[in-house]
Amino acid sequence: MGSLPEWKDRLLEFAYTLYVEGMCDCGRPKFECRNEANAGLYEAADITCHAQAAVEEHTGQKGFKAEPGQRFYAVEIDEELVTRRTFAPLPDANNRRDESGEGNE
Repeated sequence: MGSLPEWKDRLLEFAYTLYVEGMCDCGRPKFECRNEANAGLYEAADITCHAQAAVEEHTGQKGFKAEPGQRFYAVEIDEELVTRRTFAPLPDANNRRDESGEGNE
């Protein structure tokens, strides 16, 4: 039997594999979006990926020719200007509350 960390890694890999295989190309779980009971409950929508738009604008220029193996990706012009989602800070593990609502201080 392998070490505990090795088994944790394998378990995480297995869980991730199950997750990926359960997802449809549309980004939703297969059991949801391919269920006949859900037919007609979706409609098409679009959204613009501005990072991909910048790459397509660059590579779509007249006379553009990529070098063999050359790939393009978007980079931020100014990190401070990019709007990001903010997340609430995680609770302090040393000051968690038990089920009664009491802290463990």
